[in-house]
Amino acid sequence: MADFADEGEVYTYLSHRLTEKGLKVLGTRVGAGRLSPDIDILAEREGRRVGIEVKYFRAPSRFYEGLGEALALLSQGLDEVYLLHVFDSSVGEQARELARRVAELVKLTPIGYMVMVGRSDPEVLVEARSNPLKVALGGRAPRGASPAEGAAEPAAAGAAREAS
Repeated sequence: MADFADEGEVYTYLSHRLTEKGLKVLGTRVGAGRLSPDIDILAEREGRRVGIEVKYFRAPSRFYEGLGEALALLSQGLDEVYLLHVFDSSVGEQARELARRVAELVKLTPIGYMVMVGRSDPEVLVEARSNPLKVALGGRAPRGASPAEGAAEPAAAGAAREAS
């Protein structure tokens, strides 16, 4: 039996776990239908907006899955971005090998990388660095960015409405 029914159940579980770890979860699937890619989980930590791209694997898959979407989230004006791979516990030891390969690739980018096996706590393998697109603009979001600086407030408000 799978650890989670679908990615929606993963989002709910992660929202609770991240809140317990001190992050303020602002919403899930923020911007669905409006942003491309949407933000699977939008959180706030110490006044910084953090976007998390989540991929759930029931079987071993392409190790780089979600990497492009996580990189694209940088263009939305977030302060930090993470890719989180959630492996069903049935994937076993292959999950660790896949995670190791992804971590080596992610180290070449500003995004962070977390891994979770089954219903464990998310483990940070690579810390996210500040969004270089935002840093280059002196802390402002890139033109047309959505969920941070300026446009973030409607996205977060929309997420709160969607979560209600």
